[in-house]
Amino acid sequence: MFSGIRMVPLLALVIAGGCASKPPAYQILTPFLDTDFQTWNKPGPYTVSGQTSYKLPDGRVITCAGESVSLMPLTGYNMELSKLLETGKGFPPNYERRAHKYDHKALCDGDGRFSISGIPSLNWLLITRVSWQVLTDDKDDEPIVKRGWLYQEITIDGADKSITLSNDDFVADRTSRPRTR
Repeated sequence: MFSGIRMVPLLALVIAGGCASKPPAYQILTPFLDTDFQTWNKPGPYTVSGQTSYKLPDGRVITCAGESVSLMPLTGYNMELSKLLETGKGFPPNYERRAHKYDHKALCDGDGRFSISGIPSLNWLLITRVSWQVLTDDKDDEPIVKRGWLYQEITIDGADKSITLSNDDFVADRTSRPRTR
């Protein structure tokens, strides 16, 4: 008779465990504070320029052509973003979009070249996205869009900087989806 009484709490725990909420989503835990970004809000005399290329396993080379390149302040907030990007999940859903107002941006040209001027001597996260299509074995299926990030932590230390983002700077976005028409 006592074994039945002991089973009730155990059963309640099993049922409650089944109803437990999902583990926390992939997210940034560092709070976003505008004051943390103020050092990077000043113009500077330097230029960051460079080129991107990523060689696919099939030999094709892709660039960031037509994509935005961002030079993001390397605050604690964006340092955590950098570490999270390494997991391949892209930007976390709780990334504070207001942080982008401190970014310096440019568009990659057709050869994957970019240039961003007016940069002060500080630490930055240089980041861009690349994407390509992979055909499936079924000719009736739409191609799968693959994506990833080319990024590098850089320091502007009193001079212009030339950067090459390539395979060593790449992390795959683990999400893929059929191409939309």
